[in-house]
Amino acid sequence: MFDICVIGHVTKDIVRIGGKEKQLPGGTAYYASMAMKSLGLNVAVITKVAKEDEALLNDLKRINIPIFSRESPGTTTFTNIYPGGSDDRQQLVSDIAVPFTVEDVKGIQSKIFHLGPLTRGDIPLEILQALSKKSKISLDVQGFTRSIEEASGRVTITDWKEKEEFLPFVNVLKTDEDEGRVVSGQADSERMAVKLSSYGPDEVIITYGSKGSLIYWKSKFYRIPCFAPRILVDSTGCGDTYMAGYLYLRTQSDDPRKAGEFAARVASLKLENYGPLRRDNMPETTMIAE
Repeated sequence: MFDICVIGHVTKDIVRIGGKEKQLPGGTAYYASMAMKSLGLNVAVITKVAKEDEALLNDLKRINIPIFSRESPGTTTFTNIYPGGSDDRQQLVSDIAVPFTVEDVKGIQSKIFHLGPLTRGDIPLEILQALSKKSKISLDVQGFTRSIEEASGRVTITDWKEKEEFLPFVNVLKTDEDEGRVVSGQADSERMAVKLSSYGPDEVIITYGSKGSLIYWKSKFYRIPCFAPRILVDSTGCGDTYMAGYLYLRTQSDDPRKAGEFAARVASLKLENYGPLRRDNMPETTMIAE
């Protein structure tokens, strides 16, 4: 039995910040699981990549994360461009791995399944229906709100029409400000959280980048501040790292504020380095866990 099993495509990410470019593995499955493992969780990953891109999984293998991987004709590939800072991202998609199926999750036991779709078709409804019968489901909504322009590969955010079918099977929902506004139809943060919760999730987390986050649970709001990094290096995967920290502490505590503040501090540590949160980049972990 795993503490958390992350479902999502490990991607080929090209990150451009200012005049610098770096190619890295990416996706929720990568960033969230690496952070979860570094925090001490027993985590597994279900993913799909092309045979020629299996090296993208090397970091997960290196720290002994169990991987349930099936071959895909292609690997999901993103170019993330940050022309104006960490809160200003432009995305392009040039390839997409094949969707997951119920067969891919069969026989895997986990206390929580954290779903990280990167495009609309990644994770079908029947997977949530199957998993909800045996486990708690955490969902990062981002992929379900992404529309990809056929000619350019440019990513834009549009409403998730199937939300009322999917969200009754979700326990913990994470969204950023823009995604939440589009899905809920609400501009005010508290109304946004209440509306999203009305679709089914018990717990709603809305992240606002450098402006912090909002947690809604049991009809109460918890505003979480952002903890500024000492130096900003790379914000790709910051939301995934936040959720890793949140789920880590939430499994141990009934206090969502404490979990949110821990998550924000963990995300800040990630911002100071390229790639995912790693144990050797966590000098303050003992302090922030207290």
